[in-house]
Amino acid sequence: MPALEGRTRELRWAAAVAAVFMLLTCLPYLFGLALRQPGWYYSGLLTNPDEHNVYLSLMRQAADGRLLFSDRFTSEPQRGLVLNVLWLGLGLFARLTHLPLPIVYHLARLVAGWLLLMAVYWLATRLLSTVAARRIGFLLTATASGFGWAFHAEGGQPHPIDYGPGLVMPEAITFLSLLLNPLFCFSVFLMIAVIGLAADAFQSGSARRALLAGLAALVLGNVHTYDLLPVAAVTLAFLAHQLLTRRCGGRAVVLAVFIAALAAPAVGYQWWLLRSGEPGVVAKTVGQWEYSRGPRYLALGLGLPFLLAISGAAMSVRRGAPDRTRLLALWLVLGFALAYLPVSFQRKLAEGLQIPICLLAAYALEAVSRRSARRVLVWGGLLIALSLPSNVFYVKRALADLVANNTSYIGNLMPPLYLRPDQGQALRWLDERGRPSDLLLCNPFLGSYAPSLAGMRAYAGHWSETLDYLRKITELSAFFAAGTADAKREAFCRVHRMGYVLRDDTIYDTILLPPSAQPAASFDPHESAWLLRVFQRDRVAVYQVVSSAEAPP
Repeated sequence: MPALEGRTRELRWAAAVAAVFMLLTCLPYLFGLALRQPGWYYSGLLTNPDEHNVYLSLMRQAADGRLLFSDRFTSEPQRGLVLNVLWLGLGLFARLTHLPLPIVYHLARLVAGWLLLMAVYWLATRLLSTVAARRIGFLLTATASGFGWAFHAEGGQPHPIDYGPGLVMPEAITFLSLLLNPLFCFSVFLMIAVIGLAADAFQSGSARRALLAGLAALVLGNVHTYDLLPVAAVTLAFLAHQLLTRRCGGRAVVLAVFIAALAAPAVGYQWWLLRSGEPGVVAKTVGQWEYSRGPRYLALGLGLPFLLAISGAAMSVRRGAPDRTRLLALWLVLGFALAYLPVSFQRKLAEGLQIPICLLAAYALEAVSRRSARRVLVWGGLLIALSLPSNVFYVKRALADLVANNTSYIGNLMPPLYLRPDQGQALRWLDERGRPSDLLLCNPFLGSYAPSLAGMRAYAGHWSETLDYLRKITELSAFFAAGTADAKREAFCRVHRMGYVLRDDTIYDTILLPPSAQPAASFDPHESAWLLRVFQRDRVAVYQVVSSAEAPP
C-alpha cells in the first residue's frame, strides 16, 4: 500500500510538471499575439508557418464536412482519398465548437505534449529504480538539446541538427516537438506506447497489452506512417533478444504477429495510396527530399545526453541490468542507424530518438551516483543546464522572427507570420464568396494561407505539397512579369481553369523574379477584359476569371 501511494504521488508530480511545462511553451505565442498590430492577422505560429499551414488545411477540410482529404496546395484534379484520423478529429472538433483552427491546433499541441511527457515518465518508472533518476530523465527529455548553439550555419563550421537556420530537426529534439508540433508530440507518444506495451506483452504474455500496442500501432500507421519503421525494428529486436535469452517463448511470437496484424490495415492503406497516383500523394512523396545530415552533425545536435546515453547502453549489457535498459539501448542504436536509411525522408526517422537517449543518460547517472538521490539530482541538474542553450537560442531566434515577420526568410519563399489587413481581408472575402473547388493564383506566400483561410486551392503554395513546385513558381514569375503578353496570361488561366487571381502589389509578387526583372515588374489587371475586379483593399486586389462569353469584346 505505501508503494502504491508513492507511485501515485510520483504520477501526480509528473502530471503537474508536464502541465506547467506545456503552458510555458505558450509564452512565445502570447508574445507573438501581443506584437500583432490592429487589423493584422497573426498565424499563431513560429518561424516556419508553411508546414503548419498544411496541417491547418487538413483541419479546414474536416471542419467543412469532408472525411477524406486532398492536397489543397496543388492545381491537379484529385479524388480526395486521404484519411488521417488526427486531423479529421481536430477538424470535426473545430466544426462542433466553432473555435478558430489555430486555437484548436494549439489545444491539440498542449494535450499531445502532455501525453508525450506522461508516456516518458511511465517508461522511466520501468527502467530507473530511484525517483530522483526518473525525474531527471523526465526533465532532461523535455529540455535537452546539443551543441548547435556553439556553431553557425556559415564559414565552413559544422551544422548540428538542433540549431541553425533551416537545419533544425524538431523530429529529433523533443523540446522543439513540444514547442511547435502536435503531430510530432502525438506520434512520439504512440511510439512509446507501442514499444513499451509490446515489451510488456512479450514478457508477461498479456494479450490485453498486445491489443493496446496493436491499436496504438494502427493509429500511428495512419497519422505518421514512417514512424512504424523504427517502432517495428526496435520491437522485433527486443523480441529476438528475449527469445535468444529464453525470457519468453512461442506465446510472445504469437502476440507479435497479433500486434502486426492490427497495424497492417494502416500500412496497407498507405501502400494503396502510394500506388493510387493521387497527385497530392505524389507531390508529398516526391517532394520530401529531407535527408539526414552526416552522423557527426546528428551526434553534435544530440549533445551531452547522447554521450552519457552511450555509457548507459554499455552498462545495459551487464549481468543483472533490467531488460528495459536493453530495450532502450536497442532503440538508441537502431534509431540512429535508421536515420540513414536510403530513403528521401530519412531525417524523419530520427523522430523520438531523444527518448532512449535521455532515459539512458539518467540510467548512467543513477549507476555512477550509486543510487544516491542527492548526487543524481546535482549531476542531473548540471546536465540539464548544459543541455539547454540551443533551445534557448532557438526560442530567442523565433521571437526575433516574430518581430521581423519572417522577412529574413523571404528569399527562401517562407511565408510571413503576420498578414497585413488588406491581405487578410482578401482571403476572408474569398472564403465568403469563393467555392472550395476554385483555384487561386497568387504568390506562394499567400498561397500558403489560402487553403486554411480561404478554403480553396492554391496553384502554388508549398515546396513539397505543390506538384512541380519549381516549375509553377517560375510560371508565376512569368505571369506577373511586365513584359508578358496579356493573351499568354489569359491562356495560362484558361488552361488551368483558374477561378481567381490575387495581386499583392508588394515585394511578395516580385520576389519570384530575377533581380534584373524586379524593378520593371508591373502587371496591371485593369487592362485585361477577361479579369473582373471583385475586391480591392490598399495594395491587394482580387480578380475573378470570367468566361469567354462573359468577357466584354
